[in-house]
Amino acid sequence: MKDTALINTESTSVYFNNIVKRNVEPITIADLSETTVAEFNRQVGMAFTEEQDITVRRVHYLIPYILQNIDWEEYAIPLEAWQLRYYYQRDRFIEKTGLDYDRFLNHEPLQRAIGQLGLMPEPVFEFILFLKYYYGLRSDLKFSCIEQFDALVEKLNMASDEEVSMDVCIGGKHIKINNSNFIKRIFQVVDRSKLSAAEFINEFDQGSSRDKIRALDYYIVKTLLDYLPTDKSLRRGGRFSQAERNFGLSVLSFCGRLPDIDREGECSQENNATFDKLMRDFKGQPIPFAMELFL
Repeated sequence: MKDTALINTESTSVYFNNIVKRNVEPITIADLSETTVAEFNRQVGMAFTEEQDITVRRVHYLIPYILQNIDWEEYAIPLEAWQLRYYYQRDRFIEKTGLDYDRFLNHEPLQRAIGQLGLMPEPVFEFILFLKYYYGLRSDLKFSCIEQFDALVEKLNMASDEEVSMDVCIGGKHIKINNSNFIKRIFQVVDRSKLSAAEFINEFDQGSSRDKIRALDYYIVKTLLDYLPTDKSLRRGGRFSQAERNFGLSVLSFCGRLPDIDREGECSQENNATFDKLMRDFKGQPIPFAMELFL
């Protein structure tokens, strides 16, 4: 267990990043023991005595996602703290994302896909809201300093010596450095941990920004398809079933990421190419845990 005094000296996000499990195989609610689910729901009830029933229903599909990605033996903050932080801000999540439950219920292709997959609408909406809010914080075309630093280091490592140079401006005078070994050494001695508390910075590369927003679409859809308790045996040769495709396209439509002029066509087999290309373009890319930068 991590020392409590040490926790108090760290920012919440830095500490939380340290106890997020990486490279986990997704599980669904059916993979958890009844005891685990009951204990989780009991703690929800402790935080929400009057709204326990509705809160338990809403969080039903989120339980395995939350429990699996966090190393609870290292997480010294009580589980109730997460529940309070999330559900007391739920109205803000709805305001920030623009997602509306009535509009969700009236999205016929999405409701049809939910029915075909044997899912319950209410916890599906909650899972979409949860992911849309936390991933949406990444879509403001801003990168944390750590993300920006890591991107630069990756480009340096992949570039040949002839491609590496640095233009430093001091008092209006430009000094160009062509020594690639010296430049790479500068980045090697940077204390990466000190960048965590720095401000978010704008990403001015329009192409990179567009790619990043599209990656968010992939993160949301793939996370939902991995963690929702659907029948994975319907997939053939590793390919998603048509019901899963329709669901993924409907989620993108509901989140405003597809044209809404022909909802039936956009969210059906007629538009399989859009879904398949999204899955193919980001296949194998690690999906970040949605909360890791923001708790």
